[in-house]
This record gives sequence, C-alpha cells and structure tokens, in this order.
Amino acid sequence: MDHFHEPLYWAIRKWVLVHEDTDDVLQLTYVRIYKGLGKFAFKSSIKTWCYRIAYNEAMRFLKSNKKRVRISEEVMTYRLESLYADPYFDADATDASLRQIIAQLDDNQREVFCMKYYDELKFSEIAQITNRNENSVKTLFYKAKEILSNQIVLS
Repeated sequence: MDHFHEPLYWAIRKWVLVHEDTDDVLQLTYVRIYKGLGKFAFKSSIKTWCYRIAYNEAMRFLKSNKKRVRISEEVMTYRLESLYADPYFDADATDASLRQIIAQLDDNQREVFCMKYYDELKFSEIAQITNRNENSVKTLFYKAKEILSNQIVLS
C-alpha cells in the first residue's frame, strides 16, 4: 500500500475534489483492496486493479452524496472554492488556471483526462478502470484536450 498510497490519493482527489472526502474514499478503497486480495486473479496489473477499486469507490461516494450531477453554476462555484480553500493546494497561476479549466469539464471527460494526463495511464488501463470501451475513453480524452486547448487560448 505504501507504493500506491500517493498515486491512489491523487487519482481519487481528481474525481472527488475535496481533501476530506478523498481521505474517506481512500480508506474505503483500502478496505476493499484488503478484502479482495484473495480474489485477485492477475488478469490485470495490480496497479490497474487498485485504480479500478479506487474509481468504483469514488463513483459510489459521488453517487451517494449526489455530487455527480450535471454541472450547474452552484456545483462549479463549489468546485472552484474547494480548490482554492484547500490547504494542500499550492500552485502557481498557470497551474491554477489549468485546474480551473479542468474543473469545468464534464465528469466523464475530467475523469479520463486526469487519468491519462496526470496519472499517465494507458487508454487500455483507463478503459479497464472505468469499464468503458477503449475508443470511448479516447474520444473523451481528445474532447477534453480540445476543450482545454480552446480555453487556454481564450485565457
């Protein structure tokens, strides 16, 4: 777990956005990993398997907390306020601007983009983790990349 703690924390953080919620989801992820160790069949890498569990826990959390809704002005304001109010957020203006734009992506685009860009996962791994078709993952990534490129040019 020491090896995966930081990458899992930041992966969950990109989906959940709030530090305290991330800690809760990470704890639930560790419990699921521990309980599932005996069932791990080596059909994927341990990294992909752990990310899949983390992703599922994050989605369960968001669904149960009704935070996974269409992005409204209120949700967007909450995301941006959480980003700047977070004591762990320390970035220069450029990084802050990029994170603002990423926060405005729809949930599916943001999930895939963060896994590819920040976590450097392969499209096939992201497809396994999110239970999506690999072509769908590529479409979401490239659409998010296009939106980000357009927003950065406008900034």
